[in-house]
Amino acid sequence: MTGTKKNEDKPVILAKTETKFNLIYVIQTGDFREIWFKGKGERDFFLQSRINVNCPFELALVYSQMMMASLFLQPTPKRILMIGLGAAVVSNFMHDQFPDLHLDVVEIDPMVLTAAKKYFFLKESPRYKVHVQDGRVFLKNQIGKEPYDMVFLDAFKSGSVPYHLKTVEFYKEIKSVLTPNGLVGSNLYGKSNTMKPSDRKSFLKVFPNVYTFEDPDKVATVLLAQGGNKKWSAVDFENSAKSWEGKFNFSMKTVAGYFKPNQFLLSTGKELKDDFTDSEFVRAVEKNNSNDSLYRPYPIHNTH
Repeated sequence: MTGTKKNEDKPVILAKTETKFNLIYVIQTGDFREIWFKGKGERDFFLQSRINVNCPFELALVYSQMMMASLFLQPTPKRILMIGLGAAVVSNFMHDQFPDLHLDVVEIDPMVLTAAKKYFFLKESPRYKVHVQDGRVFLKNQIGKEPYDMVFLDAFKSGSVPYHLKTVEFYKEIKSVLTPNGLVGSNLYGKSNTMKPSDRKSFLKVFPNVYTFEDPDKVATVLLAQGGNKKWSAVDFENSAKSWEGKFNFSMKTVAGYFKPNQFLLSTGKELKDDFTDSEFVRAVEKNNSNDSLYRPYPIHNTH
């Protein structure tokens, strides 16, 4: 991970806000500013994003760097949909690096958007818009409209991911708003997420090509899914990384080296399917997004 913090720096809480979706903390330690979501347990804190305030449009966390593996498969994106804002680190980076890119970001919690604007340098523009809405509701409304080259999935809450953003039916809806060579990039969190085999199996039900990336310490895992006939190998990713080397504050060669073709064997996972009918959709979305609900069909256990 880049962006190591000095041991002598003491954390300072810049903001603490409780909403019906999250208990949000903004914390600064030296030059590093982070957003955390807190769960029900005393020690249940989940890191969402980190920036160095001296270079806020660079990527400090290994997961955010790994999400850029999507550029190997789609090097010239024109339209991206991101579900989950966090501190706007990835979207700010993409907006800064690709001047012609149109970004739609969907975030259900308005206070997360407020924190991103106040503490994490988010500035919307005509080509960079944040929509305060549930991600799947927004996606359904995009079907039949101008398609996206990429869809990034990065919607987390304290201790889980809303289940309706994890199912085969959801991935089919994503496929319907993608260009022919479009792809999905999904943040699967770190070693405390035991659902990754099911993620891979669910994506493969919709997309023929699935690629997983994971750092040696298993701090982060990213899954890419794409249609088409071409299947990429480790050599393909390594060759593509050469054209990106030196362009960012991190090494794309290192990112390519995180490719794990045999990760998360399918036999240990199961397809994740909607657990609600069409008529129950609105109620399921509300339940899955609520921070008060103990219903966690896609749990992530804190290991800190």
